[in-house]
Amino acid sequence: CIYTAVLSDTGSFRYSNANPEAFRIAAEMVECGIDPWEIASGLYESQAETRLRLLALALATLTVSASGRIASVSVTEAMMRQAGAGPEHTDGFVNYPRSIRGVEVGLFFREVAAGQFKVGFRSKGRIDVGALARAFGGGGHHNAAGALVRGSLEDVRDIVLARLDTLLV
Repeated sequence: CIYTAVLSDTGSFRYSNANPEAFRIAAEMVECGIDPWEIASGLYESQAETRLRLLALALATLTVSASGRIASVSVTEAMMRQAGAGPEHTDGFVNYPRSIRGVEVGLFFREVAAGQFKVGFRSKGRIDVGALARAFGGGGHHNAAGALVRGSLEDVRDIVLARLDTLLV
């Protein structure tokens, strides 16, 4: 459990919290006999088919701002029904738009009820998305945050992008 927590919390040792202490803890767990491949395989290479069907629908919504610095994907309740998936299948979707070369902020809009969207914010470091999420009544930290925003998907997207544009100056 400790190794799994360190592996997932550090994004497989890719995030800024992949510090010497994280590597020491992981090394200690390997010395105790855990199998890094077995844990990584179970964590990252064992997806439900419904998750991939929903991901395909979400990726079809990909939008990239004119500046190329903001990208987003979205999932509606109708898309979840179509894929036979639930909210638990959307974990990590926000990382896809963030992974685009040149994008500084990735967004994920997930409909949680009619006229209500959970917005996931992920930053590559320059933009404090925690502060942005707090402006919408949400929370999080500098590089990962979220908020619940009311409105249609188009309205929520417009409001969030307008606020983000002021931070990218």
